[in-house]
Amino acid sequence: MIETPKTKTPAELEQEFYAKPFNISYSGLNKLLYSPKMFYNHYILKQREDRTDSHLIDGKVIHGLLLNDGSFEENFILLPSTLPTGNSRIVIDRIQNIVKAMDPQPASDLALTDMNKEILEILKEINLHQSLKTDDQRLSKIITEETVSYFEFLKSKGNRDLIDSETLQRCNEAVTLLKADNKVCELLGLYRSEMENIDMFNEIELSSDTIGIENIGLKGVADSIQINHDKKIIYINDLKTTGKTITDFPETVNFYNYSIQAAIYTRLVKEVYKHIITPEWNIVFNFIVIDKYNQVYCFEVSPSTLESWDYTLSDKLVELYWHYKNNNYNLPYNFATSQVIL
Repeated sequence: MIETPKTKTPAELEQEFYAKPFNISYSGLNKLLYSPKMFYNHYILKQREDRTDSHLIDGKVIHGLLLNDGSFEENFILLPSTLPTGNSRIVIDRIQNIVKAMDPQPASDLALTDMNKEILEILKEINLHQSLKTDDQRLSKIITEETVSYFEFLKSKGNRDLIDSETLQRCNEAVTLLKADNKVCELLGLYRSEMENIDMFNEIELSSDTIGIENIGLKGVADSIQINHDKKIIYINDLKTTGKTITDFPETVNFYNYSIQAAIYTRLVKEVYKHIITPEWNIVFNFIVIDKYNQVYCFEVSPSTLESWDYTLSDKLVELYWHYKNNNYNLPYNFATSQVIL
């Protein structure tokens, strides 16, 4: 018999959330601006949905292949060539979720046949194979060579993202094109010599408690930071994949609030590297973009644009603080404060 873990109440989860220091990331702030309820469910109630949109998976895979220095296998795993289909796969996926929720975690030698009771409960819940006369007949429909193999695969998967061979091939082609672009290579320091006075940091976590608003700080994982000591420039590089074209990217920046992301990373870099930044140093932000036609372009952001984006960030942090302080996540700020009139 598997015991269901005790579920915390919303009030307990709220208390837990507000009891700890809070640093907001671009994704968290953007989620709040789009839908405070989504933010509340994700960050406070911890009801987190896995996003498997094709362009999001492609972006993660390209990041892993290009920037993660050989750690691709730690983050991704290829799907088996054959998989259960239909309801059989749904049942095994649910069984795996039950196994993951076990406390303590089960031993790796747990077999699918050890979950007979749970399988039968799921079959009854979804009204599958209920016309059969015995439980053994129902189990034989689910426990097959194919589902056993799939269950073992899911156990080995861990927290890695699933990708198919077609996705991997497509992303490898994109990485080849990115590496063939001279500007991309220069910004990412792909072929720099040991004689160049350059420091490169990929997928680097940045955090500061003091550059947000009130008791809310900022955090983020920058794709690539190049510190060029000879030029006295810090390049912040953010790699973007888009399902549109590079000509549409300025609109994409507005739609996804990438301006806020750039402003957050710029503030974090200024804070984290303030020990080396003197008046003669500059910070240059670049979006490295590959579009649906595999066109590559590096969008440099001007200093005046970065400055205006920082003002926008300050305004959005005010909205965030209003929600946080009032523990009110029902509507976006302008609606919650009755500022929208038709």
